[in-house]
Amino acid sequence: MKPERLAKAAVTSMSTRTTAAVLGLLVLASWGTGPAGAQNTAVPERIFPADALREDLGTLWAVLDEGHGGLERYTPRDTLKRSFDETATRLTEPMTELDFYRTILPLIAAIKDGHTSVRLSDAGRTAFLARPVFFPFELRFVAGRAYIFRNLSERRDIGDGSEVVAINGTPMAAVLRTLLSLVPCDAGILSRRLRLLEVPSTFGQYLALAFGQPDSFRLRIRSRADGAASDVTVPGIAGRDIGRIFQERYPEPGPGKPLYELTSRGSTAVLTIRGFGDDRGAESVPYPEFLQRTFRELEARKVPSLVIDLRGNGGGRDEYGRLLFAHFMDRPFQYYKALEVKKDRFDFFKYVVGTRPDWPAAALRKNARGWYDVTAHPNVGTMMPEAPRFTGRTVILVDGLSFSTTGETTSLFHFHKKATFMGEECGAGYYGNTSGSMPNVVLPRTGIQVRVPLVLYTLAVDGYPQDRGIVPDITVTPTIEDILARRDVVMERAMRFLATGTR
Repeated sequence: MKPERLAKAAVTSMSTRTTAAVLGLLVLASWGTGPAGAQNTAVPERIFPADALREDLGTLWAVLDEGHGGLERYTPRDTLKRSFDETATRLTEPMTELDFYRTILPLIAAIKDGHTSVRLSDAGRTAFLARPVFFPFELRFVAGRAYIFRNLSERRDIGDGSEVVAINGTPMAAVLRTLLSLVPCDAGILSRRLRLLEVPSTFGQYLALAFGQPDSFRLRIRSRADGAASDVTVPGIAGRDIGRIFQERYPEPGPGKPLYELTSRGSTAVLTIRGFGDDRGAESVPYPEFLQRTFRELEARKVPSLVIDLRGNGGGRDEYGRLLFAHFMDRPFQYYKALEVKKDRFDFFKYVVGTRPDWPAAALRKNARGWYDVTAHPNVGTMMPEAPRFTGRTVILVDGLSFSTTGETTSLFHFHKKATFMGEECGAGYYGNTSGSMPNVVLPRTGIQVRVPLVLYTLAVDGYPQDRGIVPDITVTPTIEDILARRDVVMERAMRFLATGTR
């Protein structure tokens, strides 16, 4: 079975340039109470009878229960089933697709799995993104407060760094608390939820769906210059226009950054990996060749210290994460403790539209608990170290967007004590994820689409809280002034640590 996570590596490389374009396809929402003064400007939608909604809800549970490899990793199955059943009892009246979408998203978020996602039907999503109901700012969340980082609105007089105190009369703390509870991610990790909400399209979609769909926003703003508070009203923008506005107003000069690169800061080498895939640049080399060149160069130069920057790296190919870690080991090791799927054939594949996932039964072997071990994977079994081996001091930088394959390799680094970690809590669960083959299911009555990850990845690590990502040895939190000045205080701290040995 070939892991289907390479696409996320390409997305990650783009995220260093245009966050609005990276995650603009996410449409996430739930029930919420609208802020005071909110107006619903929704275009009329198709209405579905209650029996059709209950049928789709039942199908959704059946699909997840049959196929989702990590359904019970963080939340007991009985708890999830009870929430589905209670929701079914409330489906007594007709609903629009958007209303039904709001209903099922909390159920998906409760699984606490970052590879599981749900989106509107193609037609429903197109209609929703055309509405001018999206919040016209890119925010940064620092110490529980929300600051304007980039202004996408018509009000150009609102300065970057201004604090958003309230939206349509609802205190920002309450808005944030509501939205944070709706973001699906591994183990409910706070850092990842915050970083995802910093993407304008993602925040705008959640806000519009959780707090109504006004076509303008009344904001309470606190000036960065003098701390004075004022009220301003700004019109919303269409979700489909966010990427265009972002590019026009905040263009990135020159070509995009490479997917991986090696640079130096004095005697310290800096290995930046923005995605675990193969860079497609004209002068790039495949990742395995790049890695070999990198560690040969570190050995030849006798580099004493290395920073590996994995911030914003959303993942990629499983074996590429293992290859990185293998250059730090001096003995054979286990990378995965287990790779498992529930079945060797799935009934719910009848709901998968388009190309169905390849599922070779010959690559599966039934295990003692009645599941199936995935045997045809390059990271299964005893792994060998890679030469040259790096033995110098190593610091790894992580943040809430370090996810998937990045979470796997960093957990092995952490467990084997091969590096010091800096930044913020890693956005991936410590013990693994659920991904691999991830078919897209279309619910038959409403057309809502659900991505269902099948393979339960369990890493060969132990001794850490079940519901956390790696908490850095040294937590470094930029201020809003650091962010606006593009000052990389995490990297600066890493350099000081390697130069002086002090925390």
